[in-house]
Amino acid sequence: MLDLMVKMMPLMLPVVYAGAALLPIGVLATLARMTLGRGQAVARLSGWLLVALGLFFLASQAAGMYLGAAPTINVADSTKFEFDLKPFWQIGLAMLVPGFLIALVGGRAKAS
Repeated sequence: MLDLMVKMMPLMLPVVYAGAALLPIGVLATLARMTLGRGQAVARLSGWLLVALGLFFLASQAAGMYLGAAPTINVADSTKFEFDLKPFWQIGLAMLVPGFLIALVGGRAKAS
């Protein structure tokens, strides 16, 4: 199980990029909902997807700690021997909190 986790850690970077793409989409949809009254479905969807990704990373951190490892992602360029390791829990919280706020504020029906 530990070998599988070590092999999967580099493949998690595209999931981080997907979350990073969902964040501005959700913020823009929330702003559109607040100003124009449109974009509620997009804000709700992107918010809850961010929440799901955040919970996934937090669960992966817990599973890694249970196995005795420290799951991290290198966000720097490893080909240049640059290493900036971020733990999964930081990435999870960076998606969970804004995702919940986007889903709460942007997904709420606009009061008439």
